[in-house]
Amino acid sequence: MQNVSCPSCGAEVSFRSAASVMAVCDYCQSTLLKDAESVKDIGKMSTVLEDYSPIQMNTVGVYEGNHFTVIGRIQLRYEAGFWNEWYVLFDDGSSGWLSDASGQYVFTLPQPDIASAPNFDGIVSGYRFTHQGTEFIASDVRTAQCIAGQGELPFPVNSGWQAKVADFRFTNSFLTLDYSDNDSPRCYLGKSVTLETLHCQLLRSNDDIAGTSGRFKGKTVPLDCPNCGGPIQYQAGMAFHIVCPLCKADVDCSADKATVLRKHQELVHLKSTLSLGDVGNIDGIKYSIIGLIKCREVDADGDPPWTEYLLFNPNKDFLWLVEVNDEWDKVTVLNEWPERLADNVIFLRNENGKKYKRLYEYDAIVTYAIGAFNWRISIGDKTHLTDYSSTFDKLTAERTKNEITWSFARPVSPTIVGQWFGKKLATTKIESASEEKSFTFKAAKIYSLMLVGLNVPIAFASGVMGLLILLVGLCLIWVPALIYRQQVDSD
Repeated sequence: MQNVSCPSCGAEVSFRSAASVMAVCDYCQSTLLKDAESVKDIGKMSTVLEDYSPIQMNTVGVYEGNHFTVIGRIQLRYEAGFWNEWYVLFDDGSSGWLSDASGQYVFTLPQPDIASAPNFDGIVSGYRFTHQGTEFIASDVRTAQCIAGQGELPFPVNSGWQAKVADFRFTNSFLTLDYSDNDSPRCYLGKSVTLETLHCQLLRSNDDIAGTSGRFKGKTVPLDCPNCGGPIQYQAGMAFHIVCPLCKADVDCSADKATVLRKHQELVHLKSTLSLGDVGNIDGIKYSIIGLIKCREVDADGDPPWTEYLLFNPNKDFLWLVEVNDEWDKVTVLNEWPERLADNVIFLRNENGKKYKRLYEYDAIVTYAIGAFNWRISIGDKTHLTDYSSTFDKLTAERTKNEITWSFARPVSPTIVGQWFGKKLATTKIESASEEKSFTFKAAKIYSLMLVGLNVPIAFASGVMGLLILLVGLCLIWVPALIYRQQVDSD
């Protein structure tokens, strides 16, 4: 460890890694560049934007059996949001990166340069690149701006430094090609992880977040819309983009002051089954609805639109509910991608290798958005969707020019959704029929028991004729019930 005095304010700054070439002073945010035996002040680095991330400087954990400590951080922003890159130092002196974006984490380690790497300008989402015998698919291609930094870093950056990166995935494997310095990219290889599998300690608690940002993680904070002055709310440290429910203005809350990005055209207020602020108890966890999106298929021929509800829990992050024609799906974003088995068939390892067949492929457009979101959303945004189905579940690939995401959807009955949120919801035709069949059979059982209980003694006393009459009575109860069941099933 090398300790130096900040040339700007005199505070002590530590270089714990021999590979670190710069550090940001915690006191004055001066960027210190280590040059041979001297340390130079090359200007101020912006203070990091306090967000929801539980990771902080000095967080420790274990990756593939090696203990690490977080010693640096870069905060990067692109047109639709931002993410954190945490620089970690292992006990053996090597280093790596822990990427942190909307509650999804990826750990990567530096690799030798790749001579056959493609040109950055030629990479779009879906581009295929083979490395070490594995065919990776480009999942995210970005040019982002560094907006802030902390601690030690292995290369010099400053506020405004531009990062040009292409991320590739194969199941849970992750490959990053970083073109920030020149056309020959740095290469990083790793995999998707969770904080639980990393056995992280010294994470930020709600109290820690309150002490640094002045707001508890996930607490709803009031805000006046800069466009119309109306009251709006957002999740502090969690959702940074808001669509005002009154004037439909896009409001960015990631800066010090909310800024109107673009005013939407006036829209008729959407009537939805669930509303912003509704709280549901899902699998024993309380989720709040913080965002609502209305979508439809582009050039759809009579296909119905659908509604997507963004749900949030401070400890579980984000969850989606999707409603179409009174049918519901519970949806989560996958951090481990499916694998291709054939042209139209994929399978998911963490679902015991379950196979999914391609169902539909179409373009969707956002027609309405209201509430708070963890990325920038605008009316008119288009996404190319490909659905794959199993017996009940569905996998969906959502693709834009710069990004591909996979989600996992599992159907849930309106009755269950209603129980989650304490509301009476419209039931589907199938569910209604099922309830009617259940009621019919229950009624038949009750009347049968009453008939038998009241008439068995008389039937036995009357001999064969009495038993035949009892049997006819039972047939009069059950034959109509069975005929009705057959009609419902055929419908």
